[in-house]
Amino acid sequence: MENSLHYRLRACHTNCQKAIISDIREHTELRPGEPKILEFLMEHEPCEQKEIAAGCSLDSASVTGILGRMETRGLIRREMRNGNRRSLYVSMTEHGSALAKEVEAVFSRADERAVRGLSGEEQEKLMRLLDLVNHNFLESSEG
Repeated sequence: MENSLHYRLRACHTNCQKAIISDIREHTELRPGEPKILEFLMEHEPCEQKEIAAGCSLDSASVTGILGRMETRGLIRREMRNGNRRSLYVSMTEHGSALAKEVEAVFSRADERAVRGLSGEEQEKLMRLLDLVNHNFLESSEG
């Protein structure tokens, strides 16, 4: 089992998640799902909730709950655009933006830890291989 690809992929994912969660808990007050949303907003704000759900691979109901808690705690704000009450745009508050920078640092530390001991060329090759593996999974789920 330990020699199989799926086992190694799962082990890497699990250990990466543990490292990130531990670091997030140590440096922020963020709850599950929130770091991913803040990271997405750093690159896409303001955006609609459905864009967040798609970009973070979360279902709409989960995003609704997470955004509600984030709004209550002053991390994000939701605003109507062009008088359309059905479409709320999400953006970060100053406090949310500061936490997003902490999240970015946590993710950067996880990345650095993951590639420790790999040359630049090996890191590039790893990224290409992971992209290919991910593409293979996406392709097989579409057909």
